[in-house]
Amino acid sequence: MNFFLQAKSLSEQDTVIVIMIIVAIAFYFIPSIIALIRWKKNLVAIIALNFFLGWSLIGWVVSLVWSLSSDSKPQPIVVKSQTPITKEDGIDKLTKLKKLLDDGAITQDEYDHQKSKILKKR
Repeated sequence: MNFFLQAKSLSEQDTVIVIMIIVAIAFYFIPSIIALIRWKKNLVAIIALNFFLGWSLIGWVVSLVWSLSSDSKPQPIVVKSQTPITKEDGIDKLTKLKKLLDDGAITQDEYDHQKSKILKKR
């Protein structure tokens, strides 16, 4: 009878040890788990750092901070498709249009239409 009690207590001790090992492994890989949940860009590097250097406190803390930091977002590139019309550009265009009108190259209607377009852009 004593043998069965000892076997039962060994089994309970084994269960406790297994649970403690599982908790310790889960705690050890917290940075990797966080990086996996957050879908970090450097997921493989974080897991490697955590796996190989997590035993040192510095490696574990660095991998934890890295997994909690935000990924850098790409900066948008703004390209202007047109240069804004300045007063000088508008005046130059109006002067050229007036010269074309005076030379008879364009009609009064064409001149008025182009003039209104230039003045609206200002």
